[in-house]
Amino acid sequence: MGTSGVPNKYTQWYASSLGKGSYFLTAPWCAIYVAWVAERAGVRAKVGTDAYTPTWAAWYAGKGRWGIAPRPGAIVFFDWSSGKSRSGIDHAGIVEKVHSDGSITSIEGNSSGRVQRVHRTSSIVGYGYWA
Repeated sequence: MGTSGVPNKYTQWYASSLGKGSYFLTAPWCAIYVAWVAERAGVRAKVGTDAYTPTWAAWYAGKGRWGIAPRPGAIVFFDWSSGKSRSGIDHAGIVEKVHSDGSITSIEGNSSGRVQRVHRTSSIVGYGYWA
């Protein structure tokens, strides 16, 4: 929690370890953070790895693992313009907790430029279920 700025250990891992190139050292890194967490947990093959959030959401949909019901551990995808299309997604995180009112707590990289726990009630497009 709290890591901020770029490059950081997440963008360095994505650029170097995955051979994605130096552009990703300073790219938007919310999805890179999620992939890094999945790598450390040993589940990246199931979670996927894509720095471009619309493509990553489409990957889940293509595998029949996309939905609108929150679940702890799911990858949550957001559209800050409040659209509901996967093509408009511009942020991702990991659902930590689902609250009785339907809101979620998520862990997100590049949320206000840092890793943080966030309570969300809106702008959610859907969820990628990897497990």
